[in-house]
Amino acid sequence: MQKLPCEMIMKRHNGEEKTFILRRCVPEDVDEIVALQDEVYDYISDKKIFQKTEADEFAESIELDQCFCFMDGNKMIAFTLMVAARPGYRNYGEYLDYTPEQLAKTVSMDTSFVLPEYRGFGLQQFFFELREQAATELLGATEALTTIAPDNEYSLNNAYKTGYEEIRRMTIYGGLERCILRKVF
Repeated sequence: MQKLPCEMIMKRHNGEEKTFILRRCVPEDVDEIVALQDEVYDYISDKKIFQKTEADEFAESIELDQCFCFMDGNKMIAFTLMVAARPGYRNYGEYLDYTPEQLAKTVSMDTSFVLPEYRGFGLQQFFFELREQAATELLGATEALTTIAPDNEYSLNNAYKTGYEEIRRMTIYGGLERCILRKVF
């Protein structure tokens, strides 16, 4: 894992470059994370493709999981979290009836969101790679699961590009259809 925080120069397909700070999130970030999530959610026309995370879950994840953000100056513009391999409803292996041994080696790529004006820099795809690096190097995980709405083509394409395969579709989150994707490390 690279040392954080660090400066990263990201580039859009049109050649535009921008420098961001990548860092781990801290407990004091919870309100800003929730506000960022709300801003991104408000922009989404089909609300069924994004399941919001509660503030207490963000707070728990900052303490127990891997949470990262991109900053543009003092403004948080993108966030991601990966739930560490542990039993409980936040481990997507529970949906697949994984054994306790399997759950102990499976991380959940929980959520990522990027402000609309910062899309196109490859931040979401970078987050997939960063979380995988943390999963294998820091946590010793052997696989990752993620849930994505079938209509969320952007997120599905990013997952497929990084080697995830759809293994099941199910109704979760109180009635929302989701693809469950897996990547074995």
